[in-house]
Amino acid sequence: MQRLRLLFVLLALNASSATGQQRQQETKRGYPPQLDGAKVEVYKTIGDVKLNIYIFTPEDHKSTDRRPAIVFFFGGGWNGGSPWQFYSQSEHLASRGMVAICAEYRIKKKHGTDPRACLMDAKSAMRWVHTHATELGIDPERILAGGGSAGGHLAAATATV
Repeated sequence: MQRLRLLFVLLALNASSATGQQRQQETKRGYPPQLDGAKVEVYKTIGDVKLNIYIFTPEDHKSTDRRPAIVFFFGGGWNGGSPWQFYSQSEHLASRGMVAICAEYRIKKKHGTDPRACLMDAKSAMRWVHTHATELGIDPERILAGGGSAGGHLAAATATV
């Protein structure tokens, strides 16, 4: 099987750095999250659980582009959290010409899973993005992964496990 060549980056972001007000707003947003300005795609289905990715593209983006991309994985100790964590970073990077993606993955609080299931989902998200790179206008040789806390672990582990 051809090995995917992906560049991974870890972001030194602390998932617990969100203010109480930000956490309160995230709770009100519900599940699945609605991230304004993002195209939503289901990248994986496990039983009745559909996992989404939220794709932010530059204003002038076309499917014929070959832009760099980043896939963000939220933090939360594999127990909680939401793709909302990287909403502002995704908007910012898209405004600078990059495709930014926030990936959802199963967590203990909602799905009763452990970190191994989280990693399986993260790897599936990266494979989905790589497989759909052409239609997403992404350069398959310039896909990064990043995250905060548990999401940083998932980003690193998708490259090494």
